[in-house]
Amino acid sequence: MALIPNSVQEITVDWLNSVLPEGMNGVRDMHWEDLGEGVGILGEVSRLHLTYDESSDGPKTIIAKCQSPAPENIFLCQVMGFYFREVNFYQKLTDTLPVKVPECYYSDISDDGIPFVLLIEEISDITILDQINGADVDSTKKVFSELAKLHAYYWESEKLYALDWLPPMNNDMYKGSSALAAEKLPSFKENWGEIVDSDVLNAVEKFIPNYGSFLDWAVSQGNQTFTHTDCRCENYLFGPESEITMIDFQLATRFWGVWDISNWLSASLTVEMRRSHENELVDHYYKELVNNGVENYSLDQCWSDLKACLMMQTFSQVIVSDLDGSNERGNELLGQFIIRTFTAAQDHELPSFIESLDF
Repeated sequence: MALIPNSVQEITVDWLNSVLPEGMNGVRDMHWEDLGEGVGILGEVSRLHLTYDESSDGPKTIIAKCQSPAPENIFLCQVMGFYFREVNFYQKLTDTLPVKVPECYYSDISDDGIPFVLLIEEISDITILDQINGADVDSTKKVFSELAKLHAYYWESEKLYALDWLPPMNNDMYKGSSALAAEKLPSFKENWGEIVDSDVLNAVEKFIPNYGSFLDWAVSQGNQTFTHTDCRCENYLFGPESEITMIDFQLATRFWGVWDISNWLSASLTVEMRRSHENELVDHYYKELVNNGVENYSLDQCWSDLKACLMMQTFSQVIVSDLDGSNERGNELLGQFIIRTFTAAQDHELPSFIESLDF
């Protein structure tokens, strides 16, 4: 078993030749570049430039992903099992998905969750939407169409529950995160209390000790599917003919598909764009779900689930508020997540909505 590098700096030509598949294991030279400008917040993402000897003819570039260099990010990923999830995804699932994902050349992880490594295909000739500027309506509809295919494919199916590595949203790690949120709340209030809506922040504070029971209630409502759970601009790569490749499955869970829709609307659109087009975009997703075979799920239920997911995402901003964005743009992204998500919660009157739920 090859040693697992702690960072891209530990990846060598000899190591690559020991792990890459036949036809790619004749690497003669390699150099790498960091791709961390706003991507890879929970991990280190790099491009490897490869030169082969005459016996091999592999891709000239591949993507390497390793653990984050920031201790606070590593801690969160270990506690929540994020790195395990992505390794399992690439080892066990990608050949069955109804959506496009990169080919994986190698993946491994230590027993305690760090270090880990992924070597995956680099998708070329792509456009990546700028999350700080925000996604446009047409691109959002294309993303939502892909998500509807993914969600419908696994919707309350045997194949969904056969994914024993995919945790339900009410797993013990997530239910225990209420203690983590309570610990971080004073710092969050100090840093963000004068910026975000006070009613929403008070609702989040009341929600924190009830988070575990809420998760149990939410999962008991049914309508479970495969949820990407990290649905944001940088994780959807647009190809030449608008073909979309999904990446980054560290957070994938079994839950309501509309989590992804709520996540995108609240964090990947500007506040103005969301307010102007949210109804249109949710209608589009719902129609695509129905067109892909989902039954007995109303538009009203879709909206109710979306608001409940938004409450969870507002709660989650407290937990991730002290993460290291690795660079100026990454830190700006983390700040936008908080502002946009709390603003969406305010617009949807989350304090009164959450009180209306019987959990």
